Amino acid sequence: MAAPQVVYNVGWVVGEGLKAITGLPERQLKAYRQERWIEGVHFKRIPAKEDAEIDRATIWYYYPLIDQFIQEA
Repeated sequence: MAAPQVVYNVGWVVGEGLKAITGLPERQLKAYRQERWIEGVHFKRIPAKEDAEIDRATIWYYYPLIDQFIQEA
């Protein structure tokens, strides 16, 4: 039997958006970034300016793959 097809209305979101969708606090998002999620797949750091420091970049999360990660856990 084929897995059901899931259609997402949400793609890439910033931290506040992911917190609103999942209810996870910042502390847990940070723990997932450090331990479980893959940078470039589940999240990306994108600075507002091309030459800006990556530490100050906005973190974008890809909700469809994060949701899939949770479903498969």
